[in-house]
Amino acid sequence: MEPSDISKEIKRLVDLVRYYNECYFQKGISEISDYAYDQLLERLIQLEQAYPHLKRPDSPTEGIGERSVGVAVAHQIPMRSLAKTYLEAEIVQFVERVKKMVPDVVVDFICEPKIDGVALSLLYEQGHLVRVVTRGDGQKGDDITAHATQCLDLPQKIQSAPSASFEVRGEAFMPKAVFLALNSGRSAKGAPLWANPRNLTAGTLKALDLALVKDRQLAFYGYSFYDASYNCPTQEAALVLLGRMGFSIPSTYKVCDDVRAIMDYIHYWAQHKKDLPVDVDGIVVKVNNLHQQRMMGTTAKSPRWAIAYKYQPEMAHSILEKVSFQVGRTGAVTPVAHFRPIPLAGTMVRRASLHNADEIARRDLYLGDTIFIEKGGEIIPKVVGVDRTRRDKNSKPIVFVRACPACGTLLHRTPGGAAYYCPNTQHCLPQLKATLLHFAHRKAMDIHTLGPKTVDALFEVKLVQNAADLYTLRYEAASQLAGFQALSTQKLLANIQASKTKPFDHLLFALGIKHIGETVAKQLALHFRSMERLQRATQAELLALPNIGEKIVQSILDYFQDPYQQAILSGLQAAGLQFALPESSGILMPLDRAQNSMAYAPFEAGLCASKKFVISGTFQKFTRAELAQAIEQAGGRVLSALSSKVDYLIAGHKAGPSKLAKAMQWSIPILEENDLIKMIQ
Repeated sequence: MEPSDISKEIKRLVDLVRYYNECYFQKGISEISDYAYDQLLERLIQLEQAYPHLKRPDSPTEGIGERSVGVAVAHQIPMRSLAKTYLEAEIVQFVERVKKMVPDVVVDFICEPKIDGVALSLLYEQGHLVRVVTRGDGQKGDDITAHATQCLDLPQKIQSAPSASFEVRGEAFMPKAVFLALNSGRSAKGAPLWANPRNLTAGTLKALDLALVKDRQLAFYGYSFYDASYNCPTQEAALVLLGRMGFSIPSTYKVCDDVRAIMDYIHYWAQHKKDLPVDVDGIVVKVNNLHQQRMMGTTAKSPRWAIAYKYQPEMAHSILEKVSFQVGRTGAVTPVAHFRPIPLAGTMVRRASLHNADEIARRDLYLGDTIFIEKGGEIIPKVVGVDRTRRDKNSKPIVFVRACPACGTLLHRTPGGAAYYCPNTQHCLPQLKATLLHFAHRKAMDIHTLGPKTVDALFEVKLVQNAADLYTLRYEAASQLAGFQALSTQKLLANIQASKTKPFDHLLFALGIKHIGETVAKQLALHFRSMERLQRATQAELLALPNIGEKIVQSILDYFQDPYQQAILSGLQAAGLQFALPESSGILMPLDRAQNSMAYAPFEAGLCASKKFVISGTFQKFTRAELAQAIEQAGGRVLSALSSKVDYLIAGHKAGPSKLAKAMQWSIPILEENDLIKMIQ
């Protein structure tokens, strides 16, 4: 590689690692597996070591990755991260290295499960718990005492401590049973499921709304004891002391005297980690003798006396049997890998998305290939590799289709884009069906009896071709659909009739204009007030709106210039749908969210006028779109990015930590939902 290429690669890796650090440490989100992240970091380290003159001063290899987003507290002793490996050979090397650093003495090791949680420091004075702090950047962390005392069962006062002032370190986590129970409750309510216990633990410990914390009971395992006036002789003795003081400790730790015993421990828990009440992603191996630990010392980032062996993500292999191509509502064609069913992370998996043509080319896939499948976040299957050594020389490569698999139209790819699209919006059956289902979505026209089977039946007998045809549907024709009785026919027609009362912004979203989501639809409806004004809008007028870019503008212009779409709009207008918002002197905000009522209460413009707002997080009484609507109707502006020129940050549950930190840095007032409502009133 040329020096310029190496420099670009280092910058790319730095940006990627920093982005994933932001997701993991600030947002509690694991966008990629630990294994994939560690591979990126290792590649960056290798390049920096080979080309030290190209190492960037802001490289994430110099720090842990988490920065403070609340009240920062300095650690008396830095909370360093552990060196990690996925290779058994490096555990052998670690043991050999340790024995060279402390020669001529007996060295034993203590192995503990590596809990997938959040590292915490607990400070006690006069036996009382006074502060709970996150690891942060290793030098200082966030004070989360209020949160921790709500959701963690920690000893508040310890009588049996060897001294009055000491520090306990350990891992906060959500037990599997608690996580499953919370997700079960969300599933019953139709709410999105939490991704994994670790993300939920991180989010709980930094949640703005303390009321939410109480319902998410976490657990804590202690693993270290620090006291200037009392030294435990070994790590094992420290665990025993923590147990005696009332802390929970992992009962599965083991003292090993050689590398064979360590590997036996690692192999055992690789097979049995699912039996533990907590998620475990590896094994921590430490020198047991604390005096030897102090002799060995630390690097700038990690202690020399410990290492974490990480289990690779649960992965399985199967045989690629075929690749199908699915057409979505917008015409985007997505390749899907079909393979022999395999058990993976508790479920049977038989297919996974391949995303786009570039992904197929990058994987260099052939029919009959042995492919490796992993569950991203243990939820979504994805193809992560292929074993080319097992490839049959007579197998054929997977080639992305050039014509639509449904209608045969040649596919189109926008320059610079990743996806191929079928442009036949008028006659491509999967697009027509998906468009109708989108129109009937609960956040659009809410025709809840119009599901996939009913849409299939309507198209099969050619009763509908587009959304406007729904409003000309008659009882006699609908009752002839397969499986339809008198009651089901009446319900369908009643739901279609009721959808005519849905407001203009719902209709605008229901049309399925490319790039127009629920929030943008509300913004457009509020600004233009009617379909007629929106249709007359020029490119300049649309671009002048906040958060409306060129892609959205072009999509709007293309839609309203399309004669096919104009005909559908004429049919919908003739059917009596709401093509304008009702005239009102004030702001429209829903009164009865629980019943999905469309009654509105007026609020007069006041302190919001000419002010700039940023909204972050989720809210109890209103959606973010409704809050944005309220602000704009009051004369304010809603921006997507925070800057020093913003007047207020509206922070809800799980507000972005980086936004909160910037607001504090720039002294921007942080308002809660009720504060905004009072301001508007």
